[in-house]
Amino acid sequence: MSNYEAVIGMEIHAQLLTKSKMFCGCDAAVFGAEPNTHVCPICLGMPGVLPVINRRAIEQTIMVGLALNCQIAETAVFSRKNYFYPDLPKAYQISMYDFPLCQHGWVEIDDPEGREETTKRIRIRRVHLEEETAKSIHAGDHSLVDFNRAGLPLIEIVTEPDIRTPEEARQLLIKLRAILRYTGVSTG
Repeated sequence: MSNYEAVIGMEIHAQLLTKSKMFCGCDAAVFGAEPNTHVCPICLGMPGVLPVINRRAIEQTIMVGLALNCQIAETAVFSRKNYFYPDLPKAYQISMYDFPLCQHGWVEIDDPEGREETTKRIRIRRVHLEEETAKSIHAGDHSLVDFNRAGLPLIEIVTEPDIRTPEEARQLLIKLRAILRYTGVSTG
């Protein structure tokens, strides 16, 4: 037997069920749509565009934060997370990473040892909003980019490193999926 112990923290992304994208009025129902048919200058990162925050995405994030016993910030602050990928033409992603809307929460999972009356508390470091990137499609010797997905609202749930086994990780994902579905913010 090894003297090592697994210490696991998780970062879970979930797409929110909103009618429009995070910072524009483009339709968020993009699954199965023809490529690049749900886009606008904001989605494409054109110079001079001004994003407008999707109020429903903020409300849904707060709902998740409350369900995860988080403290909710009084203000919503977005920043630019700079990096370059072909599926992110503006070279930055708008995110609440620096100032999360929800933090210092917790969720209880069923005891991984199977004891019926015991639960384990997993601390939630943060829940924040960010926008999705576009979809890269690689075919043969070339690549294409579908921008329909660009700008969809995502929440990112980050745990503290409280997980010790794969079974605990599985239990956490089952619990988070149930919460996201029950609150109606995501299909999980």
